[in-house]
Amino acid sequence: MRQNIINKKIVLLAILAAAIPLSTAASAVDLPATCFLMHSSGLHLARDRQGHAALENADVTSPQMLTITSASDGYYNLFAHDGSVLSLSGDYDACFLSDASSFNAQYAIEAVSDFYVTLRCRANNKYVGVDNTSPGSWAYSDKDEPDYWYLSRDHAQAPALDECSYIVAPGSRRHQFEGWGVSLCWWANMCGKWSDDKIDKIIDWLVSPDGLNYNIFRYNIGGGDDSSHANCREHHMRDGKGARAEMEGFKDSSSGPYIWSRDEAQRKIMLKIKEKRPDAIFEAFSNSAPYYMTYSGCVAGNHDSKSDNLRPECYEEFADYLIDVCRHYKDKYGIEFRTLEPFNEPMTDYWYAGGEQEGCHFGVGSQIDFLKVLAPKLRQSGLSTTVAVSDETAVNQSVLDFIAYRDAGVLDMVGQWNTHSYTADDFSRAKLSSLCNEASIRLWMSEVGADGSGIRGNLNLARRLVDDIRFMMPSAWIDWQYIEENHDQWGLVTTNDYLNGDAWRTKNYFVRSQFSRFIGPGSTIITSLNPNTLAALTPDGDRLVIVALNTSPAGIIHRADLSAFESVKSPVAAYITDSSHDMAWFSDYELGGTTLTFSLPPTSVATLIVPVTTGPLHDEINPDASYLLCPRTASDIVVTADDDGVRLKPAVMSPDQQWRITRIGDLYEFKNLSGQILTETDENNYYLDRENYKTGRQVFRLNRIDPVHYYITNADGSRAFDLEGESSSVNTRVGLWRYDDTPDAPVHRQWSLIELPQNDISSGDTSIDIADGLSPVTVRVLTDIPGMMTVKTLSGHSGPLRIYNVRGVCVYSASSPGETVVLDMPAGFYVVCLGSLSVQTVVK
Repeated sequence: MRQNIINKKIVLLAILAAAIPLSTAASAVDLPATCFLMHSSGLHLARDRQGHAALENADVTSPQMLTITSASDGYYNLFAHDGSVLSLSGDYDACFLSDASSFNAQYAIEAVSDFYVTLRCRANNKYVGVDNTSPGSWAYSDKDEPDYWYLSRDHAQAPALDECSYIVAPGSRRHQFEGWGVSLCWWANMCGKWSDDKIDKIIDWLVSPDGLNYNIFRYNIGGGDDSSHANCREHHMRDGKGARAEMEGFKDSSSGPYIWSRDEAQRKIMLKIKEKRPDAIFEAFSNSAPYYMTYSGCVAGNHDSKSDNLRPECYEEFADYLIDVCRHYKDKYGIEFRTLEPFNEPMTDYWYAGGEQEGCHFGVGSQIDFLKVLAPKLRQSGLSTTVAVSDETAVNQSVLDFIAYRDAGVLDMVGQWNTHSYTADDFSRAKLSSLCNEASIRLWMSEVGADGSGIRGNLNLARRLVDDIRFMMPSAWIDWQYIEENHDQWGLVTTNDYLNGDAWRTKNYFVRSQFSRFIGPGSTIITSLNPNTLAALTPDGDRLVIVALNTSPAGIIHRADLSAFESVKSPVAAYITDSSHDMAWFSDYELGGTTLTFSLPPTSVATLIVPVTTGPLHDEINPDASYLLCPRTASDIVVTADDDGVRLKPAVMSPDQQWRITRIGDLYEFKNLSGQILTETDENNYYLDRENYKTGRQVFRLNRIDPVHYYITNADGSRAFDLEGESSSVNTRVGLWRYDDTPDAPVHRQWSLIELPQNDISSGDTSIDIADGLSPVTVRVLTDIPGMMTVKTLSGHSGPLRIYNVRGVCVYSASSPGETVVLDMPAGFYVVCLGSLSVQTVVK
């Protein structure tokens, strides 16, 4: 097929000649080196008049170079022009001092990309960085999060942009998303007392499609502490969380009446949300039973924080209490909670009498015992509400809970599985996802928040969001706090004082809006082969949403290959949030054919919305397509068969990574574009092997787990593709092991098959023309000979010739090419650029 003509210039990374290669910067080769130590902002590090390390502008009269010499054990000294050496001074200052032998003056120079390095001080293992990037700003040797630096012999050299290329795969549809949300505890307990106009403003910010677009809300059923304070000190929660954490209960004793007038503030917020967002989903959850049902007589926990606080003889009473509250809200206000969650972080050891908030430890056995009481009562209540569990703070503990519930035979009592992701890794995320899918139970990430500083802290939480959705695949993602007092991290909105009702949106609000405003209820999360992106199709399927994170202090160019879509159209809408912009219009992008190229500045998040159409989905393996074979617990590394064996390698779309999967009866053969076939050696050999020539068919069995994941066994089903050591890092070997040897969601034996765009050039149509819109044809690219590319310059067009592979790496460059250039090229996708003209093509 004839390729799309690209008339716009594709922006690609070019390392300037003045830059020092990182093989020099990060090793002892060719050192000492005298150069400028450039910050990612474009300023360079220098010694100021007081001896501090500070940023210096490029236009100073005598810019200062540094000399880098090897110290010992992989560390380096960085000397100023006067012979002083960069050093940690005191606890955090970076100064130029005299003692080069001290560990304070020794720095590891660690490469983080093809261009950038970080500097880590040997004395305290902290990084060198700055608090702001204006000239004269001091540097400090105390950073937990590194700044990026580069070495250059030209002090005026602009910062380089890193570059990444990846495929967005619309056919690999992960799961449908039902929305974003937030708990009403505790902010609503304070903000519900504000004036109506101020409440309207913050709720509009929260639920409006032009705001956060949140549609899921978790109402907290308070337990209520003892008003006589017989068992714990009065206002003990105010010492930690403030008055907001003092939740009212609806009863004061077992025999007392329900006092429905209580909790007016939180209720007012919930009713306002229902008014403004009729499609809102509500969940009720409890942090603790009322004080009179507990061992300690205090709703903050037991005296022993590792022990249950709800007395077993009160299980039925507590279940009735929760159900009565749910029934009251349906009967009185027309709000029927979809789910009821009786636990909150139950297996932790920080709920204790006299503590800072309501909390109650439940051992897993106690959770199951209480579920057996609550679930039947809820089913008989006449409500459609179902039970949600178990809201653990750590995803790995949630996995253990799930297995215990399953083994106890009570999963049929569970309507939804909730987890928090305060502690999480991709392995446990994938494991919980697999378990819930196997049991057909809806999964929510029901609470998380994070400390931090400024936009970096906000983006770190966004990083957790992306990992949660990519690997856990929850149908909802829910924040903990909406409004915080004098804080820009835990909350999305802040106030100086909960009593005065003045509030404003923080940077965190706009970071979250980059996701929630565009990936709305009913969107479908699809696969993007880049770990810093989240991709989704809008509910009607006619728009692609890509949210891209850049958590580093260096800029980066993204090249998203959208050629797997049936069509890609304009106009593209784009928005960005960074240190200077809040959901601002974003124009640093270009759609050339089916390649979307955009540049992210340091520490930013951008959202791009692209009109698309998608072709029919393939429920079966497409014999005409090539696939990437990706482990479930990774996102940008794939199975590669080469001279190094069968291993995980970074996805560069090389022929040895692209697999044709051919059906033979009920089995399948895997053959890559280099002609190697995956083979099982024998039952005594763990490792998968590969053959260059077909000496006999080697076939495997595909077993689908969910819409995007498989486990793959040998022909008799006895052994499955396996990651050695359960690792998903680069160079991990792929072997064969019994799939059921680890029966509880062995995610290290589960795989995604990512169908690649079919960009092959049919025989007889191998001439690809580049036109500039004025001349009919200026350049012709020929790929009719396998492994060869011919570039012919026509119509007098001139300019440098550069050819880039699919990852944006320049594999050929000539400043003054002749009229005909003939090149040996491995099979793969390429972008050919002559001057400002460019075209995509394929070598077979």
